[in-house]
Amino acid sequence: MNEEVREICSNLKLGFNTFGQLDVLQLVRKPFSGVWTTVYQVKKGLNDAPSVFSCLSNLELEEEILGGTDWIRHAEDFDPGFCVTEDGTFYGNGRDEGYDYLVKEIYFHSLERAQLHVSQEFVFLFGLLRGDDGNYYAVDECGREEMAVEVGDGFARFRTKYLMRYIAAKQMLYVQFVDSRVASSEHYPLGAELVCDEDCREVSCHYDIWFQSTRERDYLLSMMYARSIVRPQDVSTCGIWPYDKESEEDYPDFIVEELPDGSFRRFTCDPDRVGNYFGANPGAPHYLTPVYFSPSVLDRYRDDPHFEVTERRLSCGTQWGVEIDVTVPNRVMLYLGDLGRDLPASERAHFLAHEISPSDQSISATALAQDFFNSFDAPMGPVAALLAARKELDEAWEVKFGNRLFRPLHPDEGDMEKLVYIPSGNGRRELDSVILNLTKLCIDYIDESGLERADSPGGINKLKATLEREGVEVSLSPLRDLQSIRSASMAHAKGSKYEKLKSSLLTGDNPADIEQLVGRLTAMMAELAAALRAGRGCLAGQSEEMTPSD
Repeated sequence: MNEEVREICSNLKLGFNTFGQLDVLQLVRKPFSGVWTTVYQVKKGLNDAPSVFSCLSNLELEEEILGGTDWIRHAEDFDPGFCVTEDGTFYGNGRDEGYDYLVKEIYFHSLERAQLHVSQEFVFLFGLLRGDDGNYYAVDECGREEMAVEVGDGFARFRTKYLMRYIAAKQMLYVQFVDSRVASSEHYPLGAELVCDEDCREVSCHYDIWFQSTRERDYLLSMMYARSIVRPQDVSTCGIWPYDKESEEDYPDFIVEELPDGSFRRFTCDPDRVGNYFGANPGAPHYLTPVYFSPSVLDRYRDDPHFEVTERRLSCGTQWGVEIDVTVPNRVMLYLGDLGRDLPASERAHFLAHEISPSDQSISATALAQDFFNSFDAPMGPVAALLAARKELDEAWEVKFGNRLFRPLHPDEGDMEKLVYIPSGNGRRELDSVILNLTKLCIDYIDESGLERADSPGGINKLKATLEREGVEVSLSPLRDLQSIRSASMAHAKGSKYEKLKSSLLTGDNPADIEQLVGRLTAMMAELAAALRAGRGCLAGQSEEMTPSD
């Protein structure tokens, strides 16, 4: 800004930085200076943020772009259609002159309304999810969403890292056009004249800024036109296949052995560097070396509806899955090679933070039989056995009565099965959560509409009345005990009823208490399914009386 302009600013008490457009110059010189980059922006008020439009261009157009400052492309360009020339009629896709769009505006004149459309190539390349809010989100391997494109009223901005990856993949220039105007008054006076004009071309931008004022110097207008480019990095930086290879840092070392002095031997989980049954990498730990983690490593997955957790598997939709072993409740086991092959790199650091010593740990009988002996009769874990028995009972009930015993899980509770597990400790919060979900799964989801009416209310009483009508005598005491535990320990303030339960059903050893209760429920369901299939009664246990609480 020359001295005369500075003097006008001083006399009119105007900010030098504002009218010198120093902030806009930063945008012109470094379009990718922030986490977000504004690709499209309409100037609404005289002294509001500048108008911006950005697109892509072929590399060979760099000199043409930096040769001037006015806008040579606009948001409403890039229309496909036909072109009639002396040589004939040709169809063009709107991007056949060396330029490509990131956002395109379509204006509906009869409605006096415009819409912005994001490049579908950009959306498809990064597999973006269009949200209900009209914005676009990148979804990682674990279902976590990150906004990549935000589209609003008169603006569109892209997360910069995706723009950098996009131009690297396409090997095209990012081209930015800026139109910025600042005035001391909303009314342009007659007789305003040019005070000075600065035209500057730099390595990656070209801008022209000029100032106008009246002869009385009681008005000042600052105007800037600018073009900028960002050159793409090497194509290998785009992070898209085949340039998405994991580095050594993505394969952390896990504990494979505790040494006599208490230190640990660690080894990478890179599946290409571990040993196998074919002699690969002599001296390295085997692919199937067990690695152990504290049970809390699974908490984040049980609390997230995108994940499924069973005693033998952790998965995220159909995106990925890894074999685990939690049939022993005080630890989680994974194989070293699976940590590198099947677990996403983004999750390995989380597991690393929960690793424990392998001393005093061992592979469960279930994992040993299934993974090493390929046994079809491998013993199931307690929860897996319960879920299998529940399914078997449901199917047997349908054969017998024409409808299922259990209602389908509500969509909001579709992941309930992973919240039923053997607790790893004696925390009250964990116990309450397991009891609540176990009760829902085994009692609350009983479809009472198809059951016999009973003298006392409650699904268990109706279930018993229905079985008695069919001559089936199976003790439902595991269901009643579960209902009592929930009622005494969760539904109401703890009192004498809870103290009574503590002396019989709740010993204070939460893992053992839940495992015993799950085992009883499993046996009851299996027995009931067998009785229904046999078409006869099966006396088991002492008789019961219906209680109003059931």
